[in-house]
Amino acid sequence: MANILPDKSHKKLIKSAIDLGDWLLSLEGLSQQDEQAIKAVQKALNKLPKINDGTLAMYGFSLEQGDDTAGLVRGWDISLEYFADDPEQQGGLEMFSSYIPIPETTDPDVLAEKKNNELYFHWPVGDICNLIPAAQASQWLEQVSNPAAMAKIGERLRIEIVFADYYSEIEFPVSTAAKQ
Repeated sequence: MANILPDKSHKKLIKSAIDLGDWLLSLEGLSQQDEQAIKAVQKALNKLPKINDGTLAMYGFSLEQGDDTAGLVRGWDISLEYFADDPEQQGGLEMFSSYIPIPETTDPDVLAEKKNNELYFHWPVGDICNLIPAAQASQWLEQVSNPAAMAKIGERLRIEIVFADYYSEIEFPVSTAAKQ
């Protein structure tokens, strides 16, 4: 067993990750396996700062508009992993948001918007997380506290769940998110 070393000021961020799992569990249409996997991820998050060898736990959601040729994917994810014998997969805890315009672009204005909308926090195994600016922490907390509020008409809600060798990806109409 190993540890990650969250600072006291990071407790709200970690709680938000667990609360995001509660929101995912509130969505109608999850299978029993989906629910068990989400609860297993939450259990692993609740054990922090301890993390077991062989942990592979992740969930998140994205709000997607458009198609493969033109659109936007905004996502929020939590990943907790640790593999003691694989130095490339020692991970730790990651919480991040993504902002992916389709098609990819080099337009400076779009890249600036992407940078303003993406957040990344990482607590490596056995090390302290880099400084998390209060504004970024607040942005994350606000966004994941009410995911449905970020949904726009015409978007699709997609969730992903990973626990050990279980993987699930489920798409919902955005109206499902708005009901929660």
